[in-house]
Amino acid sequence: MDLQLGTRRFDLDDRPVVVGILNRTRDSFHDGAAYFELDRLLARAEQLVADGADVLEVGARPGGVGVAEVSPEEECQLAAGTIAELRARFDLPLGVDTSRAAVAVAAFAEGAVLGNDMSGFLDPGYLPAAAAAGAAVVATHIRRPPGVPDPDPVYADLVGEVCGRLEELAGAAQDAGIGPDRVVVDPGIDLGKTWQQSMTLLARLTDVAALGLPVLVAVSNKIFLRRALQLDDGSRDVATAAACALGAMRGGHVVRVHDARIGRQAADLAYAVRAAA
Repeated sequence: MDLQLGTRRFDLDDRPVVVGILNRTRDSFHDGAAYFELDRLLARAEQLVADGADVLEVGARPGGVGVAEVSPEEECQLAAGTIAELRARFDLPLGVDTSRAAVAVAAFAEGAVLGNDMSGFLDPGYLPAAAAAGAAVVATHIRRPPGVPDPDPVYADLVGEVCGRLEELAGAAQDAGIGPDRVVVDPGIDLGKTWQQSMTLLARLTDVAALGLPVLVAVSNKIFLRRALQLDDGSRDVATAAACALGAMRGGHVVRVHDARIGRQAADLAYAVRAAA
């Protein structure tokens, strides 16, 4: 299985891809505004690359439920401007974390080759924009639009419904002209799921991998880890490493993390164990 990101082609059977998260926001759930200033973000990007990130992904959208909305103009300026700065400094694929087609268009114009849309392509212009730019996309399962509370999600068949929706989203991407080697699927752990449902999806990730597309393991520092392990609000690095390794063992191919060292070592170890088996 391959993943095409711009001019780079990754053999996902041989090695997992690690995506390093860069939040150009004032309210990230994980790091707040720690990297809002450009010089600090660029220094963080250097660290992510040194620690093994294959891709750098920039997000400038609000951090979660109840957070003040960022205007499309501000998100465009922050996301596209950051992509341009990264493009000038790093020779590796760049991604943008946005649900707005206009922001994706601006980021693609500055060199982004991956659009991570956690809304499930709610903006009708998103897929055409990605296809026109030759960009890859992440198709995410989520029940409600990002930022809309979903406190008590109920599923008749959690894994079946998630896989069915991901198949629909991947089909829509391919209908728009985006090849299967440019479509990554994300079961949306923590997005419209209880922590127990997120645990089930992690355990059943092989079902998602059976769709035949690259699978994103997006578990870094997420709430389900804190709740499952009854952790305080401190570091979840150990839990993140374990979840990344488990996800890669169960068919995940792309690991999205705040700390590339954790993602690189955990996913590489999982791949090594799979090969030994």
